[in-house]
Amino acid sequence: QQAYETLSVDLPILKGYYPAPKCITSSKAFSAMEITGVFTCWTMEAKANVDIPDYSRASTMAHELAHLHGFMREDEANYLAYLACMASDDPVVRDSGTMLAVIYSGNALAGQDMELYGELWSKYHPGMIRDFADNSAYWDQYEDTVISETADKVNDVYLKANEQEDGVKSYGRVVDLLLAEYREKNGLD
Repeated sequence: QQAYETLSVDLPILKGYYPAPKCITSSKAFSAMEITGVFTCWTMEAKANVDIPDYSRASTMAHELAHLHGFMREDEANYLAYLACMASDDPVVRDSGTMLAVIYSGNALAGQDMELYGELWSKYHPGMIRDFADNSAYWDQYEDTVISETADKVNDVYLKANEQEDGVKSYGRVVDLLLAEYREKNGLD
């Protein structure tokens, strides 16, 4: 909430009320579906899976709050989550935003050039590598199950029905927004 308040100084479109995200009481069930958070439009609630690795909780909450404020596209919600986390005074929240950006950007790079990604990986701080290992260990228990694959397909159909043509791949399009920001800040075309 504080992070969005701070961010809204530079981005007035983000001014407004941000209620505290609620905890998903059945977080383990949501983990089984590989869902970290959800926005419920009928009750106007942002809800976060509290069973997920610590470093991703703040960015998940910020992502769901972006939906609550009317930004329904997944790439935009991820980008706003990143910006809000980076605007926070809390280093734990900033780390969460950084990890969101690093994960999506790293995955995009790995998909294009695994050798270059390996070089980048070798420069990561040991704490980041530990967080990635913990994250992988957590999600590996839920990966490629009937439940997770079904939930992924349902989410994909839902997103496409709501004019997000890339479906679940739209989450990763945050990299395009991160690159656009980098180019703008550094005067690149």
